[in-house]
Amino acid sequence: MKRLLSLILIVLAAAVPPLAAQAKGPSIAFDSVTHNVGKIPEGDMIRDVFKFTNKGNATLEIISVDASCGCTSALLSKNKIEPGQSGEIEVKIETKDLGVSEITKTVTVTSNDPKQSQVVLTINGVVEPEFTLSEPALFFGSVARGKEVTKEITITLPQDKPIKLLSAVSTDENVTIKMEPVTGSNGKQFKIVAVQKATAPEGYHFGNIVIKTTSVKKPELKISVRGIVTKGN
Repeated sequence: MKRLLSLILIVLAAAVPPLAAQAKGPSIAFDSVTHNVGKIPEGDMIRDVFKFTNKGNATLEIISVDASCGCTSALLSKNKIEPGQSGEIEVKIETKDLGVSEITKTVTVTSNDPKQSQVVLTINGVVEPEFTLSEPALFFGSVARGKEVTKEITITLPQDKPIKLLSAVSTDENVTIKMEPVTGSNGKQFKIVAVQKATAPEGYHFGNIVIKTTSVKKPELKISVRGIVTKGN
């Protein structure tokens, strides 16, 4: 009986591979493929590092590192990693002109790993805007020629910064702009009154309200303005 039991244990041990067996060929393994960078003030550069190790038994070669958009860049520490060695990919995201609060950016890493030739790295976060707008853009809608249309948008300045709004102009000559402080806001809120002239010609109109500010991170604030003028009665 003892001899039979010993034989069974030997057979089972031979059938189960070692837990720490090294992968054949190169094998890329990241500490984490998803990072959340939390809240970042608009205008600040997001910097994050993804670390990886070659857990195979052959040289790992990084063929390419491609960012998902122009605001994102990636820098590889080295493109050849020997077995057991590690490398890093530094990712930078420019938040100056993203125009969104919640962001998700990706970097695709292509290597000679036979089991996973591509790995997608993801960075999530929230960009806190320098200015808060009551509406992201202004749309006058579709109106007949000869009718004047007025729209308003409120801009809130950060409470903890001595930022001021200096001027506001329209890039569309058919739209006039007036900027005035909101009563009781202690200079922290301004109302932009945009008027599409009754003389605006027929067709699709588009332009921007350009606001100059004293903000170092966002010296110029642009608000998109759109409208459609149809044939009058």
